[in-house]
Amino acid sequence: MKIKVYTADVCVLEDQGLFDRLYRFVSPERRAKTDRMRFDKDKRLSLGAGALLERMLAECGVTDFTFTTEQNRKPRLAGRNDIRFNLSHSGTKVMCTVSDEDIGCDVERITEINMEIARRFFFQEEYLALMQCSGEGERNDLFFRYWTLKESFMKATGLGFRLALDSFCILLSDGEISLRQSVDKRPYCFREYFLHDGYRYAVCSVGQQELPEEMIRCDFRDF
Repeated sequence: MKIKVYTADVCVLEDQGLFDRLYRFVSPERRAKTDRMRFDKDKRLSLGAGALLERMLAECGVTDFTFTTEQNRKPRLAGRNDIRFNLSHSGTKVMCTVSDEDIGCDVERITEINMEIARRFFFQEEYLALMQCSGEGERNDLFFRYWTLKESFMKATGLGFRLALDSFCILLSDGEISLRQSVDKRPYCFREYFLHDGYRYAVCSVGQQELPEEMIRCDFRDF
């Protein structure tokens, strides 16, 4: 299966008519999850992420599905070991990727950072690279490069935040991304996406599959 990576902005779902139309589009499970959200911004993110996933599944020919969870509580499709997916959201952005191998994705809005977080939780080499940045803007950007790459790997392993951020190291050199880890013996590959929209995006996949060079940018008004 060719890996697909989608992203969309949920700001358009502030239009109640569009929100209601998309709400009718998604599965009862996603509607129930959206209803459990307390704040409107979280409802939009939940609905948007679910709609993005279900559209991707439909493009893969999957229209009748049930969600379940693995032992590690990572969601998956019941009875379908040939399709893996992952979701992420931050700010007003939602992101989704689908593959036939374990995969993880992460989107993060670039904001001011607390270097104490990097000192305490990042691998030492990553922290030292941050300290060598020439200015605050460069440091903030690098911090979120590390964060999205690290979280995408953690999600691809299936462990999520049960895997300590300082238990593996992301290495960035001459445009190449490599990984030093002892979590398992599987190979992993990475891809970053640069949309210059104030966010960082990353995908990590098990194996040596070719990750798409570009994300597909969707508009919920076209659903």
